[in-house]
Amino acid sequence: MTFIVCEDGSEYTDRFRRFLGDRFTFARAGHFAEALALLPRAAGLLLDLDFRRTAKSALVDERGAPAPASAAEVQGILILRALRGRGVKLPALLFADLDDAARATRLEAELAPLRIVSSSEGLPGISLLLRKMDPAGA
Repeated sequence: MTFIVCEDGSEYTDRFRRFLGDRFTFARAGHFAEALALLPRAAGLLLDLDFRRTAKSALVDERGAPAPASAAEVQGILILRALRGRGVKLPALLFADLDDAARATRLEAELAPLRIVSSSEGLPGISLLLRKMDPAGA
């Protein structure tokens, strides 16, 4: 199973490859266009929330159009919205610590299938979530 890891660095991708790479494959996408290119081989999406290290020219809004620099703080949500708007229904995990539980619940409903995962979630829990995303039910 291949998962697209959308992040502005490589911390998630490196960690997942190191500790979960025996069971899953991870392909890094640094911005929306890279995520689009990787879609054909993906079983799921793993998204960071904040993309402050991304070049301003690569930031997108919820439609996938160029966005202002202020969009960097919620770029993971905007990338997922743009993908959903293009009919991408892959299951997704959004790595974010949201202070507002109602907002998290609303996002999970609007962008389903989506699960928001806290930064405190350990690798065993993340591995379980990834296995649940397997269409073969592994």
